Amino acid sequence: MKTRSSYRISRSSLYAVVLLLGFASAEANTVRIFSLSADEWARPRSGAVIPELEAVRAAVRYWEQVTPGLIVIRHPGEDTGEIWAAELRDWLISLGVAADYIRLRAGNQDADEIDLLVGGRDELEQ
Repeated sequence: MKTRSSYRISRSSLYAVVLLLGFASAEANTVRIFSLSADEWARPRSGAVIPELEAVRAAVRYWEQVTPGLIVIRHPGEDTGEIWAAELRDWLISLGVAADYIRLRAGNQDADEIDLLVGGRDELEQ
């Protein structure tokens, strides 16, 4: 039969395990999604404009924090989406992101949006 003190110890241990699991899962899921709309992309593009796009700026800033980081450009699958993604990849490279850290992936459901998935290489290359 358990006494109150042994019950408290096992309950405290359970809370500690749950807390540790919560921290572990927070560390494991580092993927963030930054969305860029077709309207934003329709602006005339230049070396001064691209870094000012909020999704691009936030994605590159987050990529710099994740080691080893990866940026996946998830785009609509048609030709227009592929061209858009390839141009965005080229701009990211010009901003200092090495091509080895960028992947293109078709599969965005919204034809008027492109997503930048940023996170750990091991999570995004699965």
